[in-house]
Amino acid sequence: MKLAWLLVFTGLVAGCAGPLFSRPTPPPVTPAEEAWAAHRAAMAAVDPFTLSGRVAIQRGSEGGGAKLRWHQQGDATDLRIMAPMAQGSFRLQGDGRGVVLTGPDGKRYQAANFEALMAAHVNWSFPVDGARFWVRGIPDPAQEVGHLNLDSAGRLSDLAQGGWRISVLAYRDFGGRTLPAKLFLNAGDLQIRLIIDTWQIPQS
Repeated sequence: MKLAWLLVFTGLVAGCAGPLFSRPTPPPVTPAEEAWAAHRAAMAAVDPFTLSGRVAIQRGSEGGGAKLRWHQQGDATDLRIMAPMAQGSFRLQGDGRGVVLTGPDGKRYQAANFEALMAAHVNWSFPVDGARFWVRGIPDPAQEVGHLNLDSAGRLSDLAQGGWRISVLAYRDFGGRTLPAKLFLNAGDLQIRLIIDTWQIPQS
């Protein structure tokens, strides 16, 4: 009799195990999420790139404008900012092992990262490490995302990351690719407006 009850109990447990321990069905992926995943992958593949444009910097009551030309290949950065904030032109170069700033007088300064280097010698900073992703309209994979909003086409419109608020205000077609053309970055009292006039991307 005990064996019969044991067999019945075992059968009941086996019959209930599926519903009790099955994993919940994940929610379906929305069209916007699918579009964002595809767009993010496409933008991450934009490497190397060269962009040219204009930047306006405002910090408190001080501000100014400049032209820029930015070449990025992997971790290697070559960023030229011409005549920013009445301080002349300078060049930022780095490759993950260290960074160098060349001032308008030709003097070279070295540091561990771009922001510390610029804060010490230019009196404002540009978040190069994160911005090399933000200019492509994607988050920096090495930093935590505070929040992220998408537009109706599934592209980045607003992002909080690394102490910065990044808004992509406009996208344009550049040689068959839809890429950011206007961005606004702010952190505290520092505001940076970036207009990208041209993108140069090698044909794959």
